[in-house]
Amino acid sequence: MPAEIAGVPDDGKSVGSGLLKKKKGKKKAVVEKKLAIFRRPVDKTDLPGMTFVDDAEGVAAAFLKINRYLRPTIKQLSYEIFVSFGGFKISRDGFLSLIAVTTGEGETWIFDVITLEDALWDNGMKEFLETCYQEKTMFNVRGVKDLLYNCHNITLKGVLDLRIVEIYERGKIKTQVTLPYVQIERDGVKKSVLQKEILFTLPEMFVYYMDEIGDMDRICSNIEEKKWRSRRNGVEFDNKKWVFEFQKFLILFWKQVDFSDEKKTNLMWVSSEMYTSMWNEKVVRTYDKYEENDYLPPYILCFNNTDQPLGGVSCCYCMRKLPSEQFTKAMLLNRPTCQCVTCLKVASGSSVKTVKAPPKKKKKKKKKGKKKVKIEGEETETSSDEEEEEEEEEAVEGEEAAK
Repeated sequence: MPAEIAGVPDDGKSVGSGLLKKKKGKKKAVVEKKLAIFRRPVDKTDLPGMTFVDDAEGVAAAFLKINRYLRPTIKQLSYEIFVSFGGFKISRDGFLSLIAVTTGEGETWIFDVITLEDALWDNGMKEFLETCYQEKTMFNVRGVKDLLYNCHNITLKGVLDLRIVEIYERGKIKTQVTLPYVQIERDGVKKSVLQKEILFTLPEMFVYYMDEIGDMDRICSNIEEKKWRSRRNGVEFDNKKWVFEFQKFLILFWKQVDFSDEKKTNLMWVSSEMYTSMWNEKVVRTYDKYEENDYLPPYILCFNNTDQPLGGVSCCYCMRKLPSEQFTKAMLLNRPTCQCVTCLKVASGSSVKTVKAPPKKKKKKKKKGKKKVKIEGEETETSSDEEEEEEEEEAVEGEEAAK
């Protein structure tokens, strides 16, 4: 992928950034033009740099360029591609309305799923989504994978889910707000440690990691089912704007992650695959708090290798098959009562995280020097005004998580 992405200067941490830096000066002007999509548009009714596709010929032409970009070459060192999905209740009981694809060269296409119907899947999209060696960067696509698998007979592969990547990198990336901490006790000593049992939602990712708070929540609240589905006056601008913001978020967060450790990056891919596949093979979706919560599911993250314990006992709440260590002896004797550790935490109803507002910057205060009067007969000196700056206070570290 090009060293410059989304207008953010290369920090030397991207894959292959050493070679790309050599051509940085020559390509800078070209790259700046290509990445117009990832800047806020001047005109509120226009999104520059985005190609809207609603016919079969357009789909074929788009994937001709996408597949050419993904084709291995000596000069191109990596093939990152960013994909987001827009729709209503994205799951097997909902539907997709738009799919956005952005290459590392800054070219973006928005595909109209409703208008295209089968013409979209048959002209390259199905093959693109099912190819496991194509690196597709997404965020929290469990519902998308469930929908594609059960409604379109498509198995989404080759996903790098940034929700899982964030857990690996939590505490290593600069944040705008203090991350949540939890109090633990070891050897009789209480200490605060970074909370890593929870996953951040999209709005929380904006609060913690983005310099500017996106207006995705406001836009999404204005898009109801009818607006996602209706094509009477074409696709609504808010729908396109939401996808625009999503693509921008994917790229800006991706740029903050260090992918130089190849072994760790591979573990991220494997963990993403396990996380995104949790729902698509379930016979029945419940949509309850045991299925949809922000706890990190056990046995998802891989650290030293990709081996995970084989699950032999089903939790009667989340329906996942887990090792017997997740259950008490009494539960194992009476299988209908089996409830895993995560579901027990969910059942307790306690909050595990609190997103704090960014700390307010304190104004600089000027402190005037006092006049010093000496003994009568001597000269009187007046010290000059001294300017003192107060440092920003750190936000109070996160509250205790409920056991």
